[in-house]
Amino acid sequence: MASDDTTTVLDEAGTRAVKLMLSKLDDHDVTVVFEMVGGVGPIGDLAAEAMKDRNIDL
Repeated sequence: MASDDTTTVLDEAGTRAVKLMLSKLDDHDVTVVFEMVGGVGPIGDLAAEAMKDRNIDL
């Protein structure tokens, strides 16, 4: 897990790659990704967006 003072930035290609990965996962696995990153940062944001789009509840 990253420390609080670490900033993670995804470039456009990285963002597309994460979105593609999330689209291939089943609902449970998307929530696992969200929980693994603590729901924060760009990956947490993309996982939350995928959960919202797919109507996935924690």
